[in-house]
Amino acid sequence: MIGLIGINHNTAPVEVRQQFALSPAEASAFVDGLVQMGQILGAIVLSTCNRIEVYFEHEGSDPAIAEKISERLRTFKKIDYPTTQYVYSHRGEEVTLHLFRLAAGLESMVVGETQILGQLKDAFRQANDNSQSTSMLSRLFHKAFETAKIIRTEFIVSSTPISAGSAAVEMMDGLQGVERDMPVLILGAGQMAETILSALRAKGYSQVKMYNRTRERAAKMAALHGISYYCEGELHKALAASRLIFVTTSALTPIVTRNEMSARDRDVFLFDMSVPRNIEPEVSDLPFAHVYTIDDLKRENLGQDVQALDHIAIERCISEKTKEFSFWVEASQLRGIIGRIQSVSKMLLEKELNNLPSAIPAEQKSLIEEHDEHFRITLSTAVIAALKEITSDGRNMKHADAINALCRAIEKREA
Repeated sequence: MIGLIGINHNTAPVEVRQQFALSPAEASAFVDGLVQMGQILGAIVLSTCNRIEVYFEHEGSDPAIAEKISERLRTFKKIDYPTTQYVYSHRGEEVTLHLFRLAAGLESMVVGETQILGQLKDAFRQANDNSQSTSMLSRLFHKAFETAKIIRTEFIVSSTPISAGSAAVEMMDGLQGVERDMPVLILGAGQMAETILSALRAKGYSQVKMYNRTRERAAKMAALHGISYYCEGELHKALAASRLIFVTTSALTPIVTRNEMSARDRDVFLFDMSVPRNIEPEVSDLPFAHVYTIDDLKRENLGQDVQALDHIAIERCISEKTKEFSFWVEASQLRGIIGRIQSVSKMLLEKELNNLPSAIPAEQKSLIEEHDEHFRITLSTAVIAALKEITSDGRNMKHADAINALCRAIEKREA
């Protein structure tokens, strides 16, 4: 069974989401801990500025499994207050539907944004690299990527790729007091920084510089795009020289502090794209500092024109792809149980044959083995045929779960 727990921009403000945010190393350690619980077979963690989600596969049908994982995440992040009001969970087909919509950009703060697909691929790649995915989760994510491609190609057509970064530039460009000849600073050198730089250039901003802690990475991006850069030891200088600042770094604590920003005599506009927040909240108290976060995009009419989308066709496409995956899951579960029935029957037969008296002549022993194997095949075939019948070829797995549990118990008892 597959499941999902998460929080996002609809269920929790950035101040809460940043406490749940998981670095790649933390995500890997968290999944290792889940697997050690015993029920979890594998998991994939998605942690972005707008959401933290854990996709998992588990054995059995424990109705409290999502709650256990949610509580484990709260403990893992050392959050000392109740968080159930922020957390949502899905199971089975609901997970598939949610993921397919998410990959297509339909669950994003900026509808139709493209960056989430890359973030999902990164999360999937990390889980694979750490051997933390499962065949079912891998199939789920590949199907999500396929569905997203179809929806983006056929229904969400835009001349300019949409992303949270480009939406942030769009919002800042429309603020009173922001002018296109202002000196601009981008903190960070990742994909978000490149998206913001492209959007700024499209708007006509020409005085754009970047900052990155490591000189090598800063120099590489600056050379690629033909801009100047600052690096380690020059943050204060970079901030002081800029009036429009985009923060895309992934530090665990704020790097733009009130102390860094206090000596100003002109208005400065800052957009914190990071979760956890990389601009200290106290910066907002400075009279000249206008600070915005990723949550401010919710209040803007940015991104794909929602009214222009063919919602009926999109939902029909997602529904069809969801059913395709559900049929595969049902068939896969049935195949797994059939394999377990055959495995258990062989194990029991071998155990009985090993207990045959050694004095039995070889010819008689061969006849017994042949007869018993025939009986084993007849019995297992009858059980499998009945299983297919009562599950409607895997479409109703309620009784199959009981058979699977019975086989597991036999394996454990006879091992």
